Amino acid sequence: MFTALKGTADELQAEGFYCHTYLVDIADREQVYEVAKKVKQEVGDVNILINNAGIVACRTLWDLTDKAIESTYAVNILSHYWTTRAFLPEMMNTNKGHIVTVGSVAGLIGTYGCTDYSATKFACAGFHEALYTELKTHGFDNIHLTLVCPYYINTGMFAGCKPRLLPMLEPKHVADSMVKSILKNEVNCTLPDSVRVFVPFKYLLPAKMCWEGMCRLMKGPQTMMGFRGRGKATAG
Repeated sequence: MFTALKGTADELQAEGFYCHTYLVDIADREQVYEVAKKVKQEVGDVNILINNAGIVACRTLWDLTDKAIESTYAVNILSHYWTTRAFLPEMMNTNKGHIVTVGSVAGLIGTYGCTDYSATKFACAGFHEALYTELKTHGFDNIHLTLVCPYYINTGMFAGCKPRLLPMLEPKHVADSMVKSILKNEVNCTLPDSVRVFVPFKYLLPAKMCWEGMCRLMKGPQTMMGFRGRGKATAG
């Protein structure tokens, strides 16, 4: 993990950017708060926060362990509370900032083998919408929020998955689209665009009809059955 972090920092510094790196267990609330204090002391107030940590086990509910479920929730959604609570007060003091929540299409449509993962990504969407409502209600109009919900990304996190209708997204495309949405202060960024059109039908059509389409036309469950990822719980 530290090697990957250093590699990213080296790339940025090679491009002429000033960069600080910090290693933190995002699931450890006290560690998040402690490192946040250090960031503020060494760098200053944070005005953009991107909550991007995520892990996936891809097992049916009956094959998941209690520990795996708890770990998925700790990393994928509870960490958003700790990081946001650590940095939001300064944003509120200046009425300026941006919080980016990285969700997933699996947080818009329940996904096979992902009762834990999908649930945390649905929670990400709820977290984003509720926080947006709270901030706007209290007049913090210059604190922007963006929810990013990408399809499978070709990073190895979902290695072994075989999407039927849509190809996996390339990391650079997702990153570029995400940056554009942030710069435009967009509230939602769903990738690819075709998914934006498909998702509303989930709420307009009868549930059983949607399931038939997901199972027989799109082969949704079969997509995930070849999953092997990077290990026991794949990080992204």
